[in-house]
Amino acid sequence: MQFLPVEEQLAILRRGVEKIVPEQELAEKLKWSRETGTPLRVKYGIDPTGIDLHLGHTVPMRKMRQFQELGHQAVIIIGNYTALVGDPSGRDETRARLTAEQVEANAVDYLNQVGKVIDLENAEVVRNGDWFSKMNFADILELCSKVTVAQLLTRDDFSKRYREEAAIYLHECLYPIMQAWDSVEIKADIELGGTEQLYSFMLARDLQKDQGLRQQVSVMSPILVGTD
Repeated sequence: MQFLPVEEQLAILRRGVEKIVPEQELAEKLKWSRETGTPLRVKYGIDPTGIDLHLGHTVPMRKMRQFQELGHQAVIIIGNYTALVGDPSGRDETRARLTAEQVEANAVDYLNQVGKVIDLENAEVVRNGDWFSKMNFADILELCSKVTVAQLLTRDDFSKRYREEAAIYLHECLYPIMQAWDSVEIKADIELGGTEQLYSFMLARDLQKDQGLRQQVSVMSPILVGTD
């Protein structure tokens, strides 16, 4: 496939973006993609924790559509297992837990809405339960051994709760690790999301490096107030 020149792609992809980390690597990935004719694998994960997508979802979804129009491969992860945990990002307290049945019903509604922005016919759509459901306890221990509690406490939400002596449940600590492992499973080149996800995005780079994979670049949208 013939891709646009790197600078033209960068000009399009930088629009409306708060931060690209590391930015220089995005240019290098686009250059490699153009030289080899290989689409980049662009990840966007959605946890079906409610009935409807909110405004905060649409910004990275539109960015995903731009990547598709530039010839890259969209990979949508339906976080049916991460939704059972609940994303602690920006939360002062633990989320209410959902049942597997609630999550799956929400996932169907989410995909119908996602399809109004992203070309799902040319996207890969996977559920992270596809791999997490196959892990045994030894696998979980091995994965958790790659992350320290000190690292987790660098997250603003966890550090705030720790200072205030508010509860931080162990299952919440697994959330960023699970989200990061998704990037390993799908071999993500790019991950889309909000700036509040920076910790998980950078952890994904560490896990990819540990597994001998190319490290992803994070393309982050600004946090939209009142979208959660």
